[in-house]
Amino acid sequence: MTTNNSHNNDQIIACLRNLRETIDKLQELLGAPAEDTMERLYRRRRELLTRLYASGGLDQRGLFALLDEHETPHQWIGQQVKSGYVEKFPRPNGKDLYVATHKAVEDLNLQEEASALVSASDETFTTDWDSAEDAAYDRI
Repeated sequence: MTTNNSHNNDQIIACLRNLRETIDKLQELLGAPAEDTMERLYRRRRELLTRLYASGGLDQRGLFALLDEHETPHQWIGQQVKSGYVEKFPRPNGKDLYVATHKAVEDLNLQEEASALVSASDETFTTDWDSAEDAAYDRI
């Protein structure tokens, strides 16, 4: 019985530590000008959704990598699903596909930014394809 009580105490201490960290983070955010904080959060959401939309969708692993790259917690996915901006589709291979919804595209005007992102990638690919380095491989 003492072991169970000790385990419960460890869990309580861990929860209190998490609460303290969360409260500290909240105080830090509240100390920053509200517009800057909100603007930063909306800009990051827009950028992540634009990249998700431009990619045509990502599996969980790819989406986690994108979120990690932007130092965004993985809970972001659930928040976006709840708000109707991300949808998860099961695929036959067992890896779900996460995509930006029509609502996200319309509400956040993702089309323009995604088109610019895709055309920049296409331009880089086309330029590289016609490069002198690539021509050397054509002669082989």
